[in-house]
Amino acid sequence: MKKITNFSIGFIGLGLIGGSIAKSIRRIFPDTEIIGFDVDQNALSMALEDNTLTKTVTAIEAMSECDYIFLCAPVHYNIAYLPILKRIMKPSCILTDVGSVKSDIYRAIGDNQLEDYFIGGHPMAGSEKTGLDNSKRHLIENAYYVVTPTSKVSAEAVEDYVEFIGSLKALPLVLDYKQHDYITAAISHLPHLIAAGLVNLVKHNDSEEQYMKKVAAGGFKDITRIASSSPIMWEQICVTNHENISELLGKYIESMQEIKDSLDSVCGQDIYDLFEESRDYRN
Repeated sequence: MKKITNFSIGFIGLGLIGGSIAKSIRRIFPDTEIIGFDVDQNALSMALEDNTLTKTVTAIEAMSECDYIFLCAPVHYNIAYLPILKRIMKPSCILTDVGSVKSDIYRAIGDNQLEDYFIGGHPMAGSEKTGLDNSKRHLIENAYYVVTPTSKVSAEAVEDYVEFIGSLKALPLVLDYKQHDYITAAISHLPHLIAAGLVNLVKHNDSEEQYMKKVAAGGFKDITRIASSSPIMWEQICVTNHENISELLGKYIESMQEIKDSLDSVCGQDIYDLFEESRDYRN
């Protein structure tokens, strides 16, 4: 792995995930230079005050000597920055991202001829809360961190990056980016839609006294916690990964119809089998 001594890492965007990764690096490699760029000046000031950042910059061009650059802004911003990064990055720099969907950024990486420098990344950790003030230095610890290198980046660079992610106490898992997008559609994106749909089902079918809302307890709260996530972020995710989500949503609707049929026919065995299979698999 590249030696962390005199290492320089740039962060474009310091929200929940970017801030958490930066804090993790600072905790484990306290002498690393960490440079931050964000349109939110309050986030930059906060990151300087708590020593997450070594310094802030007002232009991406100032990251020309970075060894790693993390793209942690919304995808359309990350894509807009690529022509600048292509112009200023040193040859040994590795560019990475933290996005929940990879198809758009990979398309843009190809359009900008940056495949030799790009190793996508996605820590499978997060929160329904957003922003740097909700970031945590242990957020990615013991969490799978999916690594999606392009076919043109060197094997040595991938090995170094995987080792670096592992040194942050995360669990690196190398996957093809298309496989990643299908997986996240199933275990992240679809559950957000289901949670939002369930909350709205209660909202639109509750009584005037709102008894459903009043008595909703642990089970309902647990399954719908992620419905409190950012509508802006999840609109972007769902639109970007719509084909995979739609395919899996279709399969989910079919399974719900089968459950409805079992309920309508009062088929207790089918209902028992449903709960037994799901319990055993989850356990």
